[in-house]
Amino acid sequence: MKKILLAACIATAYGYAGFASAQTAPAAAAAPAAPSLGAVLAATPGLSITGYVASTYTHFDTTPALRAFDTSQNGFRLNQAAVTLAYLPTSGAGAQVTAIAGSDAKILRNGECYQTATATAAAAISCNSGGQFDLNNAFVQYATGPLTVMAGKFSTLAGAEVVNPAADNEISRSLLFWDMEPGTHTGVRAAYAVSGALTLTAGVNNGWNFTSSPAGTAKTIELGASGTPNKMFSYSGAFYSGQSPLYGGSPNGTLQLLDLVGTLNATDALNFAANVDILSKDDYLGVGTGKGKANGLALYANYSLTDQWMLSARGEYIDDKDGIVSGINGTSNKLKELTLAVNYAPVKNLKLSVEARQDKSDVAIFAKNGAPTNNQTSLELQGIYSF
Repeated sequence: MKKILLAACIATAYGYAGFASAQTAPAAAAAPAAPSLGAVLAATPGLSITGYVASTYTHFDTTPALRAFDTSQNGFRLNQAAVTLAYLPTSGAGAQVTAIAGSDAKILRNGECYQTATATAAAAISCNSGGQFDLNNAFVQYATGPLTVMAGKFSTLAGAEVVNPAADNEISRSLLFWDMEPGTHTGVRAAYAVSGALTLTAGVNNGWNFTSSPAGTAKTIELGASGTPNKMFSYSGAFYSGQSPLYGGSPNGTLQLLDLVGTLNATDALNFAANVDILSKDDYLGVGTGKGKANGLALYANYSLTDQWMLSARGEYIDDKDGIVSGINGTSNKLKELTLAVNYAPVKNLKLSVEARQDKSDVAIFAKNGAPTNNQTSLELQGIYSF
C-alpha cells in the first residue's frame, strides 16, 4: 500500500511538472516587426521627412479679392496639412515629393491647368479634379560637383514668399506672390554653383503653374542668379519668358517677368527685404493690341523682440499701368497694401500669429455689401505646427 501511494505521488508530481512546463513554454516565434520610422531615417543618411499643419481664422469687411488663399469672408479654414519626403544628396541621384491637403491645396491644384471659355463640362471637371489635394513638388535630381539638374515639378525661382506658411512672417501672401509671380513649374532645370556668392540657373518648363502646356503655346524659359556674398546680404534674380493665356488678351501672347529679391540682416534681431517685379503681357487686349505692363514693389521688416516674439511689417505698391494685375485690362490702376503681424512661438515648432491688413485701389475693384469700393480690410489669426 505504501508503495502504491508513493507511486501515485510521484506520478502526480510528474504530471504537475509537465503541466507547468506546458504553461511556461514559449509561444511560436512572432513575425519580425516592421522597422520604425526612426530606424529607416537612421539607416538612410540624408533622407528626411518634414511637414506642418496650418489653420486660419479670417475676417474681411469685403468679399475677398486679389488674395492668394483668403477666400472666406468670415470663417475658419484648414489651410494646409503638408508632408515633404526628400533625399537630395550633394552628389548623385535624389528626389523630393511634397504633398499638400487642405483649402489652399484646392486653389493650387485649380491653377495648374488651363480651361478655356468654350471648354466642355467634362473638361471643366477634369481641370478641377483632385479635391483638396495638391502634389506641390515632385522631382528627381542628379548632382555632380557644382552642377545640379532636376526634372519634374518644382517651386519657382521668383519671389520673396513661398507656399509654406511656416516660412513666411505674415499670414496673408503678398500681391506680388499671387498676382504677379508663378508658384511652380513643370519641366527641367539646371543650376551651377560658381561660388557661395553666385549660383546660375536655367530651365525650360510648361509655363506658370501649369503641369501641361496650354494648347497652342510654346515653352517658357527661366534664367536665374542667386547667392549670399556675406552673412549680412543675400539676393536672387529670375527672368521668365514664354507664351501664356494668363493675364487675358491673346491666349498665346508672350508673358514676361523680371523678379529681384534682396535681404539685408542689419543685426541679429533686425532684417529687411525687398521684392521687385516687372511684368508684361503681349497682345493683352487681343492680337495686335500691344504690351500690357505692371510694376510692383514689396518691402519687408522683421524684428525679433525675444526668441519667442517677432514683429513683422510689409508694404506693397503696384503700378498696374494697363490693368492686367487688377483684372480690368485696358484701365490703369494703382494698388497698395500694408500688413502688420505679430508672431509668437510658445514652444518649439509651434507658431501663433495675428495680422491686420488693408488694401487700397485707385479703381473700385472690391465689393462691400454688394457695392463697389476702393479699399479692403482684413484681420487674420493663424496657428502652425511644424515637424
